[in-house]
Parts: sequence; structure tokens; C-alpha cells
Amino acid sequence: MLKSVERLNHVLTIILNLVYVNFLWILFTIFGLGIFGIGPSTYALVSICRQWVRGNHSLSVLKTFWKYYKENFKESVIISWIYLIGGIVLIVDLMHVANWYVRVALFVISFIYLLSLVYIYPIMAHYNWKGILFKVKMSLLFGFSCLQYSLVLFLVTGVIYWAATTFFPGVLTFLGISFLFYLITWTGNQVFTRMETMDAKELEENSIYHNAKENWDEKTNGIKVSGC
Repeated sequence: MLKSVERLNHVLTIILNLVYVNFLWILFTIFGLGIFGIGPSTYALVSICRQWVRGNHSLSVLKTFWKYYKENFKESVIISWIYLIGGIVLIVDLMHVANWYVRVALFVISFIYLLSLVYIYPIMAHYNWKGILFKVKMSLLFGFSCLQYSLVLFLVTGVIYWAATTFFPGVLTFLGISFLFYLITWTGNQVFTRMETMDAKELEENSIYHNAKENWDEKTNGIKVSGC
């Protein structure tokens, strides 16, 4: 019984925090006059969601949001402009292009665009990499390397937001942005953890192979021995 109460309390705390950070995202986006605020607000939102996903629920939401809002302000603004302009161009083209082959190409480009958009802010929050272009490249690499995660994210997000829009439209007012980026951040964390685990395993295997090779060379006095 006590465990059930604790779980319910934990879920309600997460929901309230998501409502709170959703409000902060809107407030700080307006504070930055929209075009200067949406990027830093999104970076701050994703950074806080990353802390929650990784088990840190004791942070001060407002203080932490403000800290992250200022942290990568310039880069966040530039990245938001890049994706905003790219998205507008794609939408306009899809609305006006009539040629079927061109539309197919635009749909493919739009899918690639969405893959990159999903991972760009989680990458900014998770890694200390330098350079906007490099981060964009890595967002595509992560998106395609773990495509199954991306596809599941698109499917689950689509179903949830369709259901919310159809049956509980008022919920999106309080959770529409924060819940979306919580899902994105959770997915990004799964992808990053998997890739890092694979890299660590590969390094360990290479280290074992290197040590075994050195011992083999010592025992054979450096003479190469061919296998069967």
C-alpha cells in the first residue's frame, strides 16, 4: 500500500513539474521575444528533462531553468533559427509543389529534418561538443543509427497527441510542450546510453585483443604464426 502511494506521489510530482516547466518555457520564450527565446527555452527544458530522466528530481526547477537558459544562449538561438527557417521552407514547398517526384523527395528530406530536430537539443544537453555543424551531423548519425527508437518515438507521440487533441484538448495547454520534450529527452537518453555502452564494449574488446596480441608476440618472440 505504501509503495503504491509513493508511486502515485512520484507520478503526480512529475506531472506537476511538467506543467510548471511548460509554463516556464512559454514565459521565457515570450521573454526572449519569441525568435530569441524559443531556442534557449527549449535547451533549458530539455536539460531539465534530462536531469529528471537520469533520476535527479531534487533540483530547483526555476533556478535550474534560468541557469540553462543563459548557458548556451547564442548557440541555442542560432540552432533554433536554422531549424525554424528549414521547417518553414519545407512546409511552403510541400504546400505549393505539385510534381509527385519532387513531393516524394521533399517528404524524405522532411523525415531527415525531423530526425535531426529530435536529437539536436538532447545532444546539446548531453555532450560538450563544439561546433553547430558537428552537432547537426551527430544528430543525424544518432537518428539513423538507432532508427527504431526514432520511429517508435514518432508513432507513440503521434498516437498520444492525437488522443489528447481528440478527447482531452485542454491537457495540451498545460503539458503540450513539456511532455513532448520529455518523450524526446527520454528517447535521446536511451539512444546515447546504448551508443556509449556499445563504444565502451568495443574499447574493452580492443583492449583485450591488444593485450592478448602483446602476450602472444612475447611468447613467440614476435614471430607471426598463421592459423589453420
